[in-house]
Amino acid sequence: MAVITGSGDLRAGEAKVSVKLRQRSAFAVQHMMAAARFSRMCGEIEIANKEQPLGEFFDRQIGAVSATVMLATASLESNINEYLCEPERVFPNLLEESPHTLVQLLEQKSILEKYQSVLSFRGVAEYAAGEPPYQDVDALIKLRNALVHFKPEWHDEQELHRKIEGRLKGRFEINPAIGENGVFFPQQCMSYGCTQWAVNVALEFMRDFSERSGLPYRFEKFAARIQPEVE
Repeated sequence: MAVITGSGDLRAGEAKVSVKLRQRSAFAVQHMMAAARFSRMCGEIEIANKEQPLGEFFDRQIGAVSATVMLATASLESNINEYLCEPERVFPNLLEESPHTLVQLLEQKSILEKYQSVLSFRGVAEYAAGEPPYQDVDALIKLRNALVHFKPEWHDEQELHRKIEGRLKGRFEINPAIGENGVFFPQQCMSYGCTQWAVNVALEFMRDFSERSGLPYRFEKFAARIQPEVE
């Protein structure tokens, strides 16, 4: 997605007025479309290998799940950063340079802290941390972090991985090829169900944030391309 702010030359008689062409790319939608593609890929792998013994297809599923989770989270972060690129629009009640100063202060905040801060400065109640949809997105971000900063643990002596299981178990269907024989993280959760959950949770949160804040929801016209389910 790109924003174009001007183009071409304007001529009036002997006068010539130059207009600068500017373009700005946005990636929240691109990340989400990619996340949905990986989700569908994961579903196709899982469906094609239904009732088959565990094999190399599971490696491909791990890749698809990891990509979906990371890209869905990247979409969440890009989305709030794209709002903050227009500080005067997001914070219309602040005077002069205050919107830009606020954006600079928010730069080092976490993804969810940025969303909460925008709501607060727009005079809207912040999300309750222990309730949906905040709780769901928080779980998604923690899963992304666990994958990016993966720390191996013995399956019979889990500590960090057990905490991840506590946040995620029951939110989606586990991988049928693993079934109940493996640990939840990082085996059972490498599933098509996880990818669907990741995409839907991110989209639902961003839609809800848009409604609460009064800021535009940018994903509506891409509905067919951000569908995580296999047709």
